Amino acid sequence: MSKKSFTVLSMYEVHVASAALMVDGVVKAAAHEERFTRIKADVGFPLKAAQFCIEEAGIDPAEIDVVAISNEWFDINGLTNILFKRPALYSIDDWIRENELFWKPRLIEGKSLASYFDVMGGWDRVEDHHYDLRDIDMTASNDTIKSTFNQIRRDTVERLLGVPKDRVTFMPHYMLHHYHAYYSGNLRGDDVVVVHQEGDGGACNSAVSIPTKNGLKQIGGTNKSDLGRLYQWCTLLMGMKPYHHEYKIMGLAPYATEYEVKKSLKVFQRLFKVETETLSVIYDQKPKDLYFNFLDKFRGHRFDGIAGALQQLIEEKLSEWLSLVLRETGKHQVCYGGGVAMNVKANMLLSQLENVDDFYVPLSPGDETNVFGAGYWATEQHFIKNGRDPEEIPPLDNVYLGPRYSRRSIIAAVDKINIKANGFSVTEGVKNSDIATSLSEGKVIGRFQGKSEYGQRSLGNRSLLANPSAPGVVDKINSQIKYRDFWMPFCPTILDSYAEKCLENPKNISAKFMTICFPVRNEYRDRMAGGIHSGDGTARPQIIEKSTNAEYYDLIEQFSEITGTGALINTSFNLHGEPVVGSPDDALHTLQDSDLDAVWMEDILVSRQSLP
Repeated sequence: MSKKSFTVLSMYEVHVASAALMVDGVVKAAAHEERFTRIKADVGFPLKAAQFCIEEAGIDPAEIDVVAISNEWFDINGLTNILFKRPALYSIDDWIRENELFWKPRLIEGKSLASYFDVMGGWDRVEDHHYDLRDIDMTASNDTIKSTFNQIRRDTVERLLGVPKDRVTFMPHYMLHHYHAYYSGNLRGDDVVVVHQEGDGGACNSAVSIPTKNGLKQIGGTNKSDLGRLYQWCTLLMGMKPYHHEYKIMGLAPYATEYEVKKSLKVFQRLFKVETETLSVIYDQKPKDLYFNFLDKFRGHRFDGIAGALQQLIEEKLSEWLSLVLRETGKHQVCYGGGVAMNVKANMLLSQLENVDDFYVPLSPGDETNVFGAGYWATEQHFIKNGRDPEEIPPLDNVYLGPRYSRRSIIAAVDKINIKANGFSVTEGVKNSDIATSLSEGKVIGRFQGKSEYGQRSLGNRSLLANPSAPGVVDKINSQIKYRDFWMPFCPTILDSYAEKCLENPKNISAKFMTICFPVRNEYRDRMAGGIHSGDGTARPQIIEKSTNAEYYDLIEQFSEITGTGALINTSFNLHGEPVVGSPDDALHTLQDSDLDAVWMEDILVSRQSLP
């Protein structure tokens, strides 16, 4: 008699709301709501993403054993975060207004205020949602709000997805980072420690766990490890958007002079320390708040100096913290997740620590992969309950989990635009060899092939590709296509065989997902220039193996045969401020609203001129 498979639909509702469907620990489908709604970092019940996952996996909703939702509960402030779609829709002015109207009176002036919900707009500001919110009383106690909203979440699952509400379970946010970081990778066993750092994860924004026969066991943690929160609010005080532009601070940091960094670093003195008892970074001298305090203290400091000092502080404290964890646990292999793990430069330094033998940062370690963590946790508990070893759960070996579009739908999208009037041409039967030639000649091409990849980094199937040694290519992409800040670097996809030559990676650290960077050897910097950070000579690569994505691998091999360089610039296929393209219509919109040279979908190339 065959064993019944165990199916989990998992969902995350806040920053970059997402859904995934897992069967016996294998992810069958996963998607972000933003790719369907076209609201960058969309927030709320991920209906379209969940519907896609169920349909793509060919699962009857009645067959779903568990619906695992990240975040056990929301108090009034957390619920407001969802109802206002705050991480997605707030402008920089909104964030400043929030600090002036709510956090300053509350934290600095000690005033008793109405709830954040009322202060920032109340029901007039609530966005459209799939929840039926009629039973929510935002004047009730936090316990009542938590209970009511959880019931609404259950009802919404049953009403819109057809899964019985009694199959819905809610999971603690922070531990889902651990489950994703551990089970999605290849590092397993007694020498592994799992750690995470994030802005706000509920009970803990930093924690430490170890694998046991009964699943992951937490051995340390705190909600006072505010490295992520500090980075968020410093992003705002530098005139950029929290939840969106932290990577810009990281990109700017290497350009700061030693003098300016040292000047601004003094402002952070005695802010944090590491604590053995909780294996955490905690406050040494805690300020009243993390916005106005530093807004005042950084008066007269240079923009780049602040960025450099903040990055140095993060790197130093993370290194102290991980060194403590390794010393106290005796472990040497690290799985690292959470939003702060999106800081690729810090990840490089952590991987270089003497006591680290191996270091794994999973696919897109921020909140959107909590859908994987939730699925892994539910599967782990099911395996244990049924006498199966949770180590049987396979690693995540396929990240191309989103929608794929037929050639017919691509042709329909092309037919909608006036090709000749817009100065475009259409070529059919286009192959890798044709695209490799065009890239070698300096063209920038949007690759829209197969299923979309999951996460915040484009990994080849929804990517803008370019020759990293083409003169002026970085300026072209920045100023004519992506409209990004001039200091921002681009990343490369590198063939595994070529990465061995051009990257300094003595520990052979895995780098499949653009989640860690490495120094580039001097002799390769000219030919890799467009995919290297010019301020520090590092690259944040996607090191690709043929088994990962054979068609994409073949394209880069053919490009290498022409140029001698086994790497391409690979940046996300979108305009600045928009989600990565989800459909052929989105891809053609990007072509029409930028100076992108061409879009390649299946064998169809839509270009500004006839390409080979």
